[in-house]
Amino acid sequence: MTQEQLKNKLVLEHFRVEQEKKLTNMKLSFFTNLSHELRTPLTLILGPMESLLAAANRFASQKENIQLMHKQTHKLLDLVNQLLDFRKVEAGQVPLRAAPRDVIGFLTEIFLLFKLKARERSLTYTFAGPTEAVELYFDAGKLEIVLTNLLANAFKYTPEGGEIGLVVTAIGQPGSPAVFTNSKLSGNYLEIKVLDRGTGISPEEVAHVFDAYYQASQTNSLRIMGTGIGLSLVKQFVERHAGEITVASQLNQGTTFTMRLPFGREHLMANDLAPAGLASTPAPHILAAAPVAVAEAEEAAGDYETEEAFSGGRLLIVEDNDDLRQYLVQLFSSDSEATVAADGVEGWALVQSLLLDLVLSDIMMPRSDGLELCQKIKQAPKTLHIPVVLLTARTAAVHEVEGLETGADDYVSKPFNPKVLHAKVVAILRNRSRLREFYQRQLLLEPTEIIIPEADKLFLEKAMKVVEDNLTEPEFNVQGLVREMGMSQSLFYRRVKSITGQSVVEFIRDIRLKRAAQLLTSTSLRVSDVAYQVGMQDLKHFRTVFQNLHKMSPSEYARQHRSGESVAAPTASI
Repeated sequence: MTQEQLKNKLVLEHFRVEQEKKLTNMKLSFFTNLSHELRTPLTLILGPMESLLAAANRFASQKENIQLMHKQTHKLLDLVNQLLDFRKVEAGQVPLRAAPRDVIGFLTEIFLLFKLKARERSLTYTFAGPTEAVELYFDAGKLEIVLTNLLANAFKYTPEGGEIGLVVTAIGQPGSPAVFTNSKLSGNYLEIKVLDRGTGISPEEVAHVFDAYYQASQTNSLRIMGTGIGLSLVKQFVERHAGEITVASQLNQGTTFTMRLPFGREHLMANDLAPAGLASTPAPHILAAAPVAVAEAEEAAGDYETEEAFSGGRLLIVEDNDDLRQYLVQLFSSDSEATVAADGVEGWALVQSLLLDLVLSDIMMPRSDGLELCQKIKQAPKTLHIPVVLLTARTAAVHEVEGLETGADDYVSKPFNPKVLHAKVVAILRNRSRLREFYQRQLLLEPTEIIIPEADKLFLEKAMKVVEDNLTEPEFNVQGLVREMGMSQSLFYRRVKSITGQSVVEFIRDIRLKRAAQLLTSTSLRVSDVAYQVGMQDLKHFRTVFQNLHKMSPSEYARQHRSGESVAAPTASI
């Protein structure tokens, strides 16, 4: 081949590469513009959906559908934002807002948010790292996206019963500037490893995992869908911090992503640093009022007699930050009684000893975190009816972890708007209060116009009717009621406890007493005969529990409610 031919071939190759680059840029521009257009309607959809989610207890039959719609809309918005972020990174336009923060606490909280998911899939899920705080300059939003992507990938490719680990190591001195040798980190840096014992990646594909739009071949065999943008964005965000990320993998053995982030701030430009106010408050908790969000939250809190202030709730606030704990007490002091705990261990002790209406807890705490506390509350028969609201600063991780809503009743992002938080808590408390008032009035035969969710009303009426149809059977018990309702015992117990605040045994007993009150009012039966009619053969026990519910003895109740009839006294043998 002559020199002229080689020259022409190079020119042609250069032209082809330029044309492909131009076509790629045109495609990216199209999708970027389309993403901008999609983000506006998605944001407008999410606003009303947040309100629906906050009021989901009023639509109990549709609660799961509302949660599903909210989660998937958020995922779609996250994908759109990810594409926009990727485009900005490629163009070198992504600003960095790095500030000094405790990176160990930050990483621990994200790790904890995936803990329940690991438990659901029987995964061995571990965290290893320094026990003391380690200061690092980083952009919290971007590092959260990085770690969430890496952990999400580990969960995707690890089968049930497998292992996933997060290992954090401080190399050198955290307080000293990072050392670079030949543009590579060689000293004073933080090393973060995300490792799994999953499907692994073939040697041919390892070199391409950070390429834009690249997806490993096993995503097809595992029927896992993705955009191919996530890991490319991860690499760009890590390098934007002057860091490094590598991957090592073996098929059917697992994969390890190793990330290194430099200590100090010498590697950062002046405009890469967050404003002084933000840097001095690395974890702000309170967000300035946003009128639209407040209005939506207040509407979601309930449209029942909104002019009346809600009162009567007893809250437990579990928060290790003294200032924030005191602020939350003040926030709810006007309409609720607040008790406080500094961590999950103290919180659990108080949950067991107090009669609580709601628990508001931070996730990231020493000794025992908020997720562990929530799980204990939801698994113990005596406390599973108590609503739990969790505070977290790691919203991206919350949206990534599917099924998380099955633990807590709601999540509130930090920094939070105090009016939105207050409205959400009031919405939950008001709904629980109205359910119990409706139930009590049904028991006491009092007329009621209380509006409660239709699904809860139908459930309650069906359960009460099943008990009433079996009143004359002294042996009718919890198992019989659960069988007639066609539900698992644990699910039925949770539902009854959440609506009435009672165990199923207490629920059956009080319905027997409701029927007893009806018989004492509308018939001339003796007290002993009424007790037998409602399946209660121990007359002494019947009198005691009747008085506890109706605040008077059966004989006194009959005298007050029968018209002109005397009440037959029981025989001495009874």
